[in-house]
Amino acid sequence: MLENLSALAIVPKAKAIAARRLSHGDYLELMRKRSVIEVTAALQSHPYFKDSLKGLSQTNLHRAQIEEALSKDVYYKYESLMRYSFRKGKFGAYFLMRSEINELLAKLRLLSMGFRHHYIIQVPGFLMPKTSFSLLRLAKAESAQDCLEVVAGTPYAKVLAGVLPAAGQKLDYLKCEHAFQSYFYTTVLAQIDRDLSGRSAADTKRLFRMEAEIYNLDLLFRAKAFFSPQLTPEDLKKLLIPVYGVLSAKNMNALADTRGLDEFLKLYNAGRADRYTAPARQTRRMPPKYPKRALCTAPRRSCCIFPARRRRCLPRCCAWPIWSAAISSTSSRVCATAFRRSRSVPS
Repeated sequence: MLENLSALAIVPKAKAIAARRLSHGDYLELMRKRSVIEVTAALQSHPYFKDSLKGLSQTNLHRAQIEEALSKDVYYKYESLMRYSFRKGKFGAYFLMRSEINELLAKLRLLSMGFRHHYIIQVPGFLMPKTSFSLLRLAKAESAQDCLEVVAGTPYAKVLAGVLPAAGQKLDYLKCEHAFQSYFYTTVLAQIDRDLSGRSAADTKRLFRMEAEIYNLDLLFRAKAFFSPQLTPEDLKKLLIPVYGVLSAKNMNALADTRGLDEFLKLYNAGRADRYTAPARQTRRMPPKYPKRALCTAPRRSCCIFPARRRRCLPRCCAWPIWSAAISSTSSRVCATAFRRSRSVPS
């Protein structure tokens, strides 16, 4: 009975959130902007970001301010949904687990770079009362061993203990990220099996498998494009999240075995992922001049993979609205970062 009441309260709220998110046309408009200030001004006029970005000044603006505001916006949208949930500590808690893991990885990344005290300036104050460990103690930690003491008594302690470096060795951040991301996805998928059933469970698992697959593809793409000499195929295989969707483990390993970006793109575009991400009514093929475009459009098409008749079950488990909210905010941060670095993008 309580679950039915929870669904009746959450579904309208979730649909209202999803209805205001950025459209494909909005993203095209953002890509035409020439600076971070122009992107911010466009987002501030959009209903989805109007409230979360209204306090930002357009005259003295930094990308970190936008990232913090967008992250806070996603969290408050999650909170607004969970306020109506009677299933505390169930599947809906996945979002807080992801937030905690992101903060741990942010601290570990800074430690691996030799910055012991820089995390204090980026501690998200809105998360401090909610996390299972103290973010202030995490900010004061001066080594990975100190971080282990901070997360003692939480499930993260076992994950971190498995990647701690030996005495005198440097912390391997990529190894840490792999361990925590693998823990997140395997835990969430197991929680879905326990708390959801039927089509809701199948569709929700498909969302998370899709997200993990995009993570793996992004990792391989960046490695082939920028770090081919440093990261061997065997190194890359160890960094892949063991969660697969359209592409099987064999397919991912084959992509990891490619020699260079050109071979990687050729194999990817000719494989199953190309047929999966292609639109149903594509009338012309992609010009060979821009082979990278097929890979870049995979995340965008994955957001639209569910027909309208199958989306109705998704808000009941709180996955789809928050997942799409995170995508909208992440994409906006990507736009802001791209303009800040003045990277050119093929039209």
